Amino acid sequence: MSASTEKKKPVFVVVPGASQNPAHYGHLLHLIQSSGYGASSGLLPSIGAQEAVTAADDADYIRKRLLLPLLDVGDQDVILVSHSYSGMPASAAARGLGPIDRAAEGKTTSVLGQIFIATILPRGGDNLSVIDGFGGQLPPHMYMDKEQNLLKCDDPKPPLFYDVDPTLADAAIQATLSQGMTSFSSPCPEASWHTEAFRNRIAYIHTVNDHAVPYEAQVAMVQATGAEWITRDISSGHSVQLSAPEDLTKIILELAKQWE
Repeated sequence: MSASTEKKKPVFVVVPGASQNPAHYGHLLHLIQSSGYGASSGLLPSIGAQEAVTAADDADYIRKRLLLPLLDVGDQDVILVSHSYSGMPASAAARGLGPIDRAAEGKTTSVLGQIFIATILPRGGDNLSVIDGFGGQLPPHMYMDKEQNLLKCDDPKPPLFYDVDPTLADAAIQATLSQGMTSFSSPCPEASWHTEAFRNRIAYIHTVNDHAVPYEAQVAMVQATGAEWITRDISSGHSVQLSAPEDLTKIILELAKQWE
């Protein structure tokens, strides 16, 4: 096959979790690029937002600023990778962008698959929020500052970075921002992981030693969806992109090759 007709490799879009920014995923992006794949990320509007930025606003940003430019302007297929909170808006952003959806519109590029890392998995579309999904209570390491409309964590190291190299963990904490409360209290937009377009194109990476979203909770969420998932386990805490980036990259690339 000539270079001019050879199918281009997909680009990985990595969506940060709550309170995180693309720098927290910088080494992961570097490892993906060093393997010959393009990689992109972006700062969710809800991170550090004191104004009313909703979960739907995050999904709209991911779709319009991270996915569609690559699909329609860059003429690139995409592998969507999300972490923690971002699995919800990222999957919503991918609705209608799966291979069969795009082919029906005469498009030649699509979101080939979705990889979720220790994410929450609300189906959405039922007017329930992330907080509702937690039974009306936030995880124990978070609390509401209603005056500033922020979700705060006084010491993020134990839940998020306990198994990260101490120097790197301290640096990560410096750039960790409070999450806009509205993103957790507003209705979750409807996800796409359960749609026909992503059948056999969804994968979940469990972080076995997670102190923020416990392994048992991750497994229960996956099982409760009723969908058919490709699953992998990795022995790490919640911030696996910092504590075990090489192992995570290996799993991500292995999963993606099934969909290329």
